[in-house]
Amino acid sequence: MIRYITAAIFVLTSSFCFAGAISVEFKEKGAGLSDAPTINFVWPAKQAKATLIFIPGGEGRLGITNDRANLGGFYGATLKPLSDEKITSGNFNVVVFDSPVNLPGTDWPHSRQSQEHLLRIESVVRHFKNLYSLPVWVMGHSNGAVSITAFYKMLQDSGAESLVKGAIYSSGRNGADFTDTTKLPILFLAHERDACKKSEPSSSKVVFEKQSKTNTMKLKYFIIKGGESQPQNPCSSGFHMFNGAAQEAYSAIEAFVIDVETTK
Repeated sequence: MIRYITAAIFVLTSSFCFAGAISVEFKEKGAGLSDAPTINFVWPAKQAKATLIFIPGGEGRLGITNDRANLGGFYGATLKPLSDEKITSGNFNVVVFDSPVNLPGTDWPHSRQSQEHLLRIESVVRHFKNLYSLPVWVMGHSNGAVSITAFYKMLQDSGAESLVKGAIYSSGRNGADFTDTTKLPILFLAHERDACKKSEPSSSKVVFEKQSKTNTMKLKYFIIKGGESQPQNPCSSGFHMFNGAAQEAYSAIEAFVIDVETTK
């Protein structure tokens, strides 16, 4: 018995102190629903004031395993610093959501609007909201913007909007939109030289302008200007992924969220 109690204490302590993977059980049952857990990579902050849950773009499946000790690339450059008081205020627990199933969609990622995907996001949001007892922000990058807009619509339909405190709409997929009844602080991030035709800065600017007419909460449209292009697919590299411009991105996120969290 003592051994099991010790193990449970270690897991709980690790959730608060050490970076690593945390598995969240998916309890929803139904035809066509996978019962696989959702594995998330977490960078906990020592003195967090909010939790940021990030929904990746692409097909949404990173393949994170329970023994994963770190994430590099876009994640390590743009998200990890938000939890590190040596680089930023270190006020954010950062959670990277990893779908256990692919979320395809060449013409349009309808899979991002599926019941299973949205319920998985909800289960992860509730888990970390309960674990850390802090406001939760959701961030969707590229196709991930479809995820967070559809997720918030689901919360509106169920009257559970208070589950999230705000949103980061990052390099959003063309067509990803909030409703005109949205009452949520939103930061829009876009790179001025994003060459991905599926996520044009002009498209996210239209969403921002529409929200400015109906959403009374704090909104901001922030243009990233630095960084470098890369020879790979422009929708998975270079300016679209803030290559070389991570500091601009995480500084904008930090400033916006702290402003909202400290404004009475």
